[in-house]
Amino acid sequence: MRNREGVSLVRPHLGVLLLSVLGPIGSVSCGAPPRPAHVAFDTKNSERAVERELDDLHAAAAKGDDARYLAHFARSAVFLGTDKSERWDLPTFADYVHTHFQKAKVEGGREVPAKGWTYSVTRRAVSFSADGMTAWFDEDLVGEKAGETRGSGVLVREGGRYLVAQYNLTFTIPNARFEAMRVAIKAEPMPTLGERQRLVYRDATDAATKGDLPLALDLLGSLVVLAKTHPEDDTEFWLHNQLTWIHWASGNLERALDEVNAAGIAVDHSTIVDKTSLRLHERWDRAYLLLELATKAPADKRLLGAANEAHAAYEALAKPADDRNGMAVLDAFFLTRAGKGKLAAAAAKRVDIEKDSDLQDLYVIAMALDANGEREAALRVAARVCNGYEYLMKPLLVKSMATTWMKCGGTGP
Repeated sequence: MRNREGVSLVRPHLGVLLLSVLGPIGSVSCGAPPRPAHVAFDTKNSERAVERELDDLHAAAAKGDDARYLAHFARSAVFLGTDKSERWDLPTFADYVHTHFQKAKVEGGREVPAKGWTYSVTRRAVSFSADGMTAWFDEDLVGEKAGETRGSGVLVREGGRYLVAQYNLTFTIPNARFEAMRVAIKAEPMPTLGERQRLVYRDATDAATKGDLPLALDLLGSLVVLAKTHPEDDTEFWLHNQLTWIHWASGNLERALDEVNAAGIAVDHSTIVDKTSLRLHERWDRAYLLLELATKAPADKRLLGAANEAHAAYEALAKPADDRNGMAVLDAFFLTRAGKGKLAAAAAKRVDIEKDSDLQDLYVIAMALDANGEREAALRVAARVCNGYEYLMKPLLVKSMATTWMKCGGTGP
């Protein structure tokens, strides 16, 4: 028989009797320090700490400050988005954040503030475990684009702070509309990745044509995580490629180069048998962007060295692949930036200009001809960019021409 402490009430062991009389051995030691008093968990201060973390999380998102925003997440954090496919670990979610957050920049002589996504908190409740090491919360939000939503999740105490271990963003559905929503979801079959990509590409092109590059980034970036689950095709590569040139047109060369790196990783992970074409695009883009960066920072000789190395890496693959136009156009670009107009124009003329319909090729060729003083020829080629077929790259090139040397329908910036 035992009492609630588990001590036998029948024939107790001698050691138990001694312990019950003398108490714990440490308690009879002469001069033993007293046990520290138990410190009660401070709920109010901890609640304020959680409030500060979550408030700053949303504030960082609204400012487009990706480093500050991601610093609020634990390393093992998971973010659950509104789409069924959006269960992201921190590295994957960080890629999504980097794609969507826009840094402050100067455009058209005025500063465009940084921006991510904006959610205002209208209600929040926070609870804690008994030891205060874990907190959980739910909050009602109003999103700038999403409207009424609900966020919930878990925070863990690490290094004196509460960090988000899980965040779950959901849409709230009124009970009166639940059946209609259920029927609508059930009635519409989930589109394939290819179908979604075509729709998103169309909408992103439309947004870019209207000058809304942040929306174009949002649209294309929303598919990256899903595309990662399909290494059997090239969708993820092309999404990163498209994001590269939108960042370039936005003046964010560093972020554009990040997307080139991501495209390279996508090629590495792809199960496609022949990756030569994708790798050529990746290397061409890397060389082009590194030279753009080197041109903006001429004092940094390392950038120019990196650009030349990337150019050589591209040619090492392009020559056996017989990518003549790609080599000629990239040569023309490097020579234009080096101030060698005559050589740049000669490189550009290695391309059969009348047969080349690639608008990016024509854009570079026009610059090379202009660098050699062949203004009329350059304007004719540039006009073909302005009048070219509609796809995502066209509005990006038109925007770049307008801010550098020629507006469509005009002769100067």
